[in-house]
Amino acid sequence: MLTSTGSSQRVIPHGKFLSRAGQKFFFKAMRLADVSGSLDFAQKLKLRKRLDDLRASHTTGLVLTEANSQPCLDIAAQSGLVAMIELSITADELMSRRGFKAVVSRVAHTANIFGKHPALVGYIVDFEIGQDALRAGGLENARRRVRGVVKTIKEHAPEAIVGIKVRPETRALSILEEDFLYAEIPALAPVQIRDFVVALHNVAEARPVVIEFKDASPGQDEAVAVAFGTGAAGVVAPPVPAPVSHDWLGVRMMRASDLMPFVTLNGTCPPRPATMPMVSVVICAYNAERTMRPCLESLRRLDYPNFEVVIVDDGSRDKTADISMDFPEFRLIGQPNKGLSVARNVGMHAARGEIIAYTDSDCVVDPHWLTLMVRSMVENDFDGCGGPNYAPHEDGWVEASCAASPGAPCHVLVAEDRAEHLAGCNMVFSKAALAKIGGFDPQFTAAGDDVDICWRMLAAGYKLGFSPAAFVWHFRRNTVKAYYGQQRGYGRAEAMLFPKYPERFNVMGQIAWRGTIPGLARTIPGGNRKRVLWNATAGAQSIFDPGLTLLKVLPQTLEWTVLSAVVLVASLVLGVSIIPAAAMLALGPIWALYYAWHAPLDKFHESFTARLLIAYLAYTGPMVRTMTRYKTRAKALTGLGGEDGVRQRPTINWLRRTVRLDYWNNESITRDRMMDKMLKLFARTGHGAIVDAGWNDYDLEVRPNPWTRIELKTADEEHEAGKVTNHVLARIKFTRISTIALAAGVLSAAAAAIAGLPEIALGLGALTIAGAVCIASELVEAGRIAHRATEECATELNLAPLGVLVRQPSTAEATASANKRARAQLASQERIAE
Repeated sequence: MLTSTGSSQRVIPHGKFLSRAGQKFFFKAMRLADVSGSLDFAQKLKLRKRLDDLRASHTTGLVLTEANSQPCLDIAAQSGLVAMIELSITADELMSRRGFKAVVSRVAHTANIFGKHPALVGYIVDFEIGQDALRAGGLENARRRVRGVVKTIKEHAPEAIVGIKVRPETRALSILEEDFLYAEIPALAPVQIRDFVVALHNVAEARPVVIEFKDASPGQDEAVAVAFGTGAAGVVAPPVPAPVSHDWLGVRMMRASDLMPFVTLNGTCPPRPATMPMVSVVICAYNAERTMRPCLESLRRLDYPNFEVVIVDDGSRDKTADISMDFPEFRLIGQPNKGLSVARNVGMHAARGEIIAYTDSDCVVDPHWLTLMVRSMVENDFDGCGGPNYAPHEDGWVEASCAASPGAPCHVLVAEDRAEHLAGCNMVFSKAALAKIGGFDPQFTAAGDDVDICWRMLAAGYKLGFSPAAFVWHFRRNTVKAYYGQQRGYGRAEAMLFPKYPERFNVMGQIAWRGTIPGLARTIPGGNRKRVLWNATAGAQSIFDPGLTLLKVLPQTLEWTVLSAVVLVASLVLGVSIIPAAAMLALGPIWALYYAWHAPLDKFHESFTARLLIAYLAYTGPMVRTMTRYKTRAKALTGLGGEDGVRQRPTINWLRRTVRLDYWNNESITRDRMMDKMLKLFARTGHGAIVDAGWNDYDLEVRPNPWTRIELKTADEEHEAGKVTNHVLARIKFTRISTIALAAGVLSAAAAAIAGLPEIALGLGALTIAGAVCIASELVEAGRIAHRATEECATELNLAPLGVLVRQPSTAEATASANKRARAQLASQERIAE
């Protein structure tokens, strides 16, 4: 048997594809089911000729069984082919204790024999178990034993890659320890194949996907092309029996495709889309000399025939422009530093392509990035599309730990190929759609621009898609200081997004994504088990990440930590047990340690120290982000005209917590104009306002703070000659979080009193009363905000107040008040920019 010639020629996973000697490798394989385990010399010569013909017809690999691996591996190596060995394990062997021990022994023996063979790529483990048997034996029990088999193979053949063979009805057997995902599918329509491969990609995350077509079919050529076109790293296909034709002499005519399923691809993987519109790749760079050259070199290697590259240097003070000029085929545009969004708009206006692809200067794109992305755009009629971004290998353990810490750019999916958010380092849009919505919002100078543009695209009715194999390598922040800087930038972006989209935020000011972030749930306690839809009728499984709620991530928030610290101090002051408070405070570090244990750390830097640093950043990073968000929102909040702009006293109903104001006008000014003014005012002053969709009895909801909300109702009375009476009613209400907090305080104090613990009951009661006073003050402030906002909008619309007048402002005072508001708005914008 041949021995290994070195690891440099091994086939290894590299992102969503396979790599060999630094070059992308597509596994185009066939089975040798008719070859026995013992061959004489003549049979070996015939097999060598057969394998040479396969290689000449663009086949690159074989799938062997344990029985025929011994003679075939040597001959495959001589023919320049590689192979995977399939290990078959029955349901009884998997689920019974005695059978499983025998399986582990057999697998270890096979891995020892072939693990270092130069033609061996890896092992495919086929667990021959049906959906019913899997449910009966227990999915988690089966997955534990699958992990045991994979671990055994990797211990005895560390250079080989391992994948679990799944079928549509056993997709839930996939585990994170696999190096690639391998799936066998029956004959399906092209659309079904595409959907299945996309779903596998989302489960695989940063791992390759290999597809096997179980049976030959007349449409197999198209099926193979669809699989590779959707980003499969490999396809295993049987020979294609073409329809038999006879010439006039009655001789049976054969074609090459009768035996060679990859002939029609002609060596092109992945196949190019039917139409290839021009794409303008826009790179916005600012002081990017560290990563600029590898970024531009990767763009040179793009395998797409119709594209241009536009580099926008946003006032860099390093060698970014000099490096860019080393690539004369790319266009370079220089400008003073104006921020990321302005730079993106400059690139958009300079682009000549129908499609604009944005990636960052700290990214390295895959050679087939545009091929796969454009195919998804064209075939699905998307207006925008994106793909994943993965952290490349880092040289140091600190850099690797920062890259594995939470808070990296990510996509959010609402379906397997539909997105709510696309990461700014890997997003593609139709130029027409971008222009129609006005491009990027210039206020987002460093972060938040991608979130804003995606939400605006969705609000305009455009479709955002997702191409899971069109990935880029994205260099993460490589120091702890840079990591904290990135989190502060995200905190500022969230604060700037809140006034524009308050309905997309939860009560704590965090973005409430409507979709899921693939892979995030397993880093949260209780989220490592995927939800499995057992569809016995269709014979297929659907796998979903469990949804993330605020309660699941609450211990990682700054608010929880502050509350725990307050409870701890109160326990010490009152002289009661600090165990409950300490347990509350400990949940944050526990959540961070759990994240660190499950974080995708580069295996070359696996160590206790690296995991500990990830835990530290997972605990402190969200706090830095939250503190920055609060600071930015506090700076952005401006006065609503102050008391100088108030002309009438409101009618207050303290029991119902309502504030009412009435106005008169002779110019047919209706409630719609009043609502429009109020929306603009609240957005300008940093208060989130949501227009009701019609399901509630109010028109507008304002969230001035986490504890209270304002429900604004408007009504008109129309009179003759265009005269209108305008009524505005503001109802001040508790938010859910304040109601829960007060109820918890009251119930805790009552429980302590019933249990005969008067000191604890007194302390809890005092805390509850103090909290109630604070919330009551917020209610009063919310009422004042509603009063001042209504008065300011009414003054701008020249509405005459009908209530009890405070005073009648002069013209000069009105002008001064307007100037004051303008200065306050300008100052707010300057503070945000700083």
